[in-house]
Amino acid sequence: MSVDRDVRPRKVAGNGAGSSRGAWLERGGRILGAKETGLAAVLVVIVLFLAWQSPNFLTAANLVVVSRQIALALFISIGMTFVILSGAIDLSVGSVVALVSVTVGQLMVTAGLQPVLATVLALVVGALVGVFNGAVVAYTRIPSFVVTLGMLAMASGLALGMTQGQTISGFPAGFLAIGQGSTLGVPNPVWLAALAAVVAHLVLARTTFGRHVYLLGSNEQAALLSGISVRRTKILIFTIASTLAACAAIVETARLTVGQPSAGAGYELAAIGAVVIGGASLFGGEGSILGTVLGTTLLGLILNGLILLGISAYWQQVFSGAVIILAVGLNFWRQRQRQRS
Repeated sequence: MSVDRDVRPRKVAGNGAGSSRGAWLERGGRILGAKETGLAAVLVVIVLFLAWQSPNFLTAANLVVVSRQIALALFISIGMTFVILSGAIDLSVGSVVALVSVTVGQLMVTAGLQPVLATVLALVVGALVGVFNGAVVAYTRIPSFVVTLGMLAMASGLALGMTQGQTISGFPAGFLAIGQGSTLGVPNPVWLAALAAVVAHLVLARTTFGRHVYLLGSNEQAALLSGISVRRTKILIFTIASTLAACAAIVETARLTVGQPSAGAGYELAAIGAVVIGGASLFGGEGSILGTVLGTTLLGLILNGLILLGISAYWQQVFSGAVIILAVGLNFWRQRQRQRS
């Protein structure tokens, strides 16, 4: 019976427009039912609300500021998407931002290296943190939460020790253009973050490695039995997350014109919240880059709106924490509903 149902639509499809119309309706139903569609609708509501409540929201100056902030957060959220899809967690990305920020400052300002070379070397430092995290998780089977929590403390300590807690300034103008410049009227960080999002989407949706990431998060034992190199995949996943955090550090350092040993504080929590709000499951195997982009944008707009509405910075932290708890709670609720069905 199931074979007959599968065959009949194909026969009708070749003769008339009815089946074509049905296919379009089915596709439209899938789009309307997607979690990303609901999240996009929430974004529209928030934009309309902020435009109504604050005349400064839709000004060019504010849109430039908020787009740069969202772009910075998006680098880290994209990397966190890979990690969460695999069923792991990475708490070290915020400290990687601090470590890479002061590293590029030491190399470029203190050591006098050329900006391109200093930037590449700083990115390598960030990538090596991910290699270490992934290798420890893959070969010792220590939970990723514990490994990356330890790396958070190590990287933060290194950043503070390298600078004795002092910021580094004096970057050349060419380097600062990465974070402060614009191309075709769009801030450079937005272009860079958009490129990272497109590449990440293609990797997850169109490559064998992307399928391995999803399978690893869905069922690690099945991934192992199917011949996937689980250890190598884990190392690559954590390396991607750490490298993207290093990219965020470069952009933030160029935007703020200083290397800061305190940079990146709390970024890992915001990234986890953005990914989960975007529809990813903390149990792994479910999520998308589009959802992450929407989740990151949503958090960025909410934070910007709180500032425009004059909400105290202390209460902003409370609100951000509440949003993350709500997102995680919703994640667990969706998981229970799926298990019941």
